[in-house]
Amino acid sequence: MGEARTAPAAAKSQVEALFDSLALEYVRERERQFSFVSQKRIAVGMLLGSRGRLLEVGCGPGIMLPDLLAMGCEVHAIDISAEMIRRAEQRMSGHPLARRCHLGVGDVERLEFGEGSFDAVLAMGVLEYLPAREGALREMLRVLKPGGHLVLTVPNRAAAYHLAASAYLAVRRLVGRPRRTAYPAMPCLPWTLDRELAELGMRKIESQACNFIFFPLKEMHERASDALNRALAPISRLPIAPLLGAQYIVKAQKTAWRYA
Repeated sequence: MGEARTAPAAAKSQVEALFDSLALEYVRERERQFSFVSQKRIAVGMLLGSRGRLLEVGCGPGIMLPDLLAMGCEVHAIDISAEMIRRAEQRMSGHPLARRCHLGVGDVERLEFGEGSFDAVLAMGVLEYLPAREGALREMLRVLKPGGHLVLTVPNRAAAYHLAASAYLAVRRLVGRPRRTAYPAMPCLPWTLDRELAELGMRKIESQACNFIFFPLKEMHERASDALNRALAPISRLPIAPLLGAQYIVKAQKTAWRYA
């Protein structure tokens, strides 16, 4: 790989503003959404057994923090949104394990930690807001100790939901009726992310897919979509899951040889 490309300042400002505006919604609704509960269950399961220092990138309002602290880790958590960090600080205020939790605003492409600082790194819902993943991946691997684990979640571009939604949006653009979003997240092909990790010296340990949602059912009937998602949740480990699950979750280990 060549020199890592980072997101321009204007794009970062857009993402920061987007998540500042979403902070209250995340506090009120995020941890009760089955789509997030599914991701959380898998990510926590992949991190079980982690010890030492753990970095959560894109921590939002701190929904994952109690579970990460309960593992016995010292947790450092960052987010590009100052409002998300403020909400996370409110959540952790008075928590019995708060002394082992360190929060701050941070940029995944310019992590303010030394090389090999962490035994594990978690990034949920981060990579899809970057124009290129390499800079962020290199930074997360830089601060990860050899033998340490990285857990990532990304929207799955190969899933039926994203394929159908992308086709619908393409048709709208063709007929001159594009649908605008505040800052669209960019799905990723699972095997592309796997290859990028391997090229950086990571050994894939396991992967799962979740959030079995379908377009336009999710947009037209949220309750029916949620019921179907719950019913299909047990297939997350099956080979067909990456073709159906809208979210891809991968765990990889940093090998001892130099990755960059």
